Amino acid sequence: MGKNKQPDTLKAYNMRSAVVNYYLLVMFTFFELFLTNQYASARTDKFLLFIILSGVLIVTTVTISLVYTYDKGIKKQGGIKTERPIFALSVTDVAFFAFFIFAAITTLISPYKLDSLLGSAGRDNGLVLLFLYLCVYFIVSRFYYFKNYVLSAFLVFGSIVCLLAILHFFYIDPLGIMEGYSQNIIDDFGSTIGNKNLIASYMCIFLPFCLMMFTLQKTKPMIIMSGVALVFAYCGLLVAGSNSGYIGFFFMMFFAFAVCVRKAELLRRLMLGLFVMFSGSLFLRLFSFIMNDKSKGFEAIGKTLIYSKWIFIIIAITGAMTAILYAMKFKGITITKWPKNVLCGIVIAIGVAVLSVCGYLFIKYSFIDTKTDIGSLSQIFRFDDRWGTHRGFMWINGVKEFLEFDFLHILFGSGCDTFYHVFEPHFAELTSRFNNSSTNCIHNEYLNYLITQGVLGLLAYMTILVSVTVRAIKSMKENTLALLFILPVVTYAAQAVVNIYQPITTPFLIIFIALTECIARKSNKANTL
Repeated sequence: MGKNKQPDTLKAYNMRSAVVNYYLLVMFTFFELFLTNQYASARTDKFLLFIILSGVLIVTTVTISLVYTYDKGIKKQGGIKTERPIFALSVTDVAFFAFFIFAAITTLISPYKLDSLLGSAGRDNGLVLLFLYLCVYFIVSRFYYFKNYVLSAFLVFGSIVCLLAILHFFYIDPLGIMEGYSQNIIDDFGSTIGNKNLIASYMCIFLPFCLMMFTLQKTKPMIIMSGVALVFAYCGLLVAGSNSGYIGFFFMMFFAFAVCVRKAELLRRLMLGLFVMFSGSLFLRLFSFIMNDKSKGFEAIGKTLIYSKWIFIIIAITGAMTAILYAMKFKGITITKWPKNVLCGIVIAIGVAVLSVCGYLFIKYSFIDTKTDIGSLSQIFRFDDRWGTHRGFMWINGVKEFLEFDFLHILFGSGCDTFYHVFEPHFAELTSRFNNSSTNCIHNEYLNYLITQGVLGLLAYMTILVSVTVRAIKSMKENTLALLFILPVVTYAAQAVVNIYQPITTPFLIIFIALTECIARKSNKANTL
């Protein structure tokens, strides 16, 4: 072998890594903006495009692996070091395999086999899409190698998605996407993503990514780019006006504080990032003033974060905390280990306290005091049929239908994405009470997996989320990229409690789970920001 000749194993590894990076580049750019027929075809467009892109990724990766000699125990070659053989399985890997196997069994025993295979009765989340998710997860988690251009492209094109959402919110339509639609469709849809729930779902991926990019970057150009994207992402969340987005937002804040508070540099940059982010409220307020407040109208939380005096208090607090932390740095004042633990404990205690109060109010006004008028808070703390834009009706009756299943279908569900068939007996009541003729999802990803893929399917899915989060936390000390990739996963998982899976934003969840798993598998210090 010549002096400059690359070993086949290394060439295969590098080529596969390049293919993965190109795949991610297209997903983070073209995929987000792709539409063929305005909103009417958004889900179908992105579903078919995801199939094509993922198919190319799978075929190309397999071909490269067959052409070149492959050593599953690549250790050190050309500066690349892997922590473990590619075929070694983690808990997350096993859970992903189990999730797909249970979905295959579900499809075999489902009374709606074709719908379960294709997801045609729901949001295309059939066995075919789950198979692609499995393949994408394993390929990306094994062969991703950090390249700054991929993440930079996501910042730029994600900002374009956010800018379109903001412009559409103020009835500015530069691409003609809203032309020809009725007013209620125009008011509910935006950007190149879809309705406000899907926009919020996207922001729960993009916003935490921008926040962590800003927190972790060290070069001025990337810090500036991340800061601008962070403002756009935050404003995008506010104009989406979906409660699911705000649920994800608050969990993002809690998780980011909990993991960054123990390291002084991360805490400083996080506080600066929050100051920049919340300052975006003033940008949106100014833009609204320029547009003479001609908009779709902000929801209650959005109004509070834009027009109330509280936003000035929040900006002042984050600004003051940032100044104090940087002053401590310049004066050489270090935070010892004991206060860090105390700070971490305080953040966790505050989070537990907030959840406890919310839980108490929810239980009180849902099951004890069901008569007292609590105004708009009833949408949050009083669970009944009308709760959450009648999500309560779908949750209650959906679970009742599930409990009527026989034992085998309780274990494996009715079939992938077949909630439409399960809930069909309630369509008449849904129409008479809420003016909705039908629904193909329960508007809760976890309940949807429970009913359509059974107890085992849900447990496998939850194991994926929990295990990859634990692995990320363990690997954060060695590689900060883990924090960049896991925060979007945690944020998405939180908003999924009241939202739906679909081939528009859920592929990004799978990608970030795969990226997190990849970082957890590597011990390459060069792979850091």
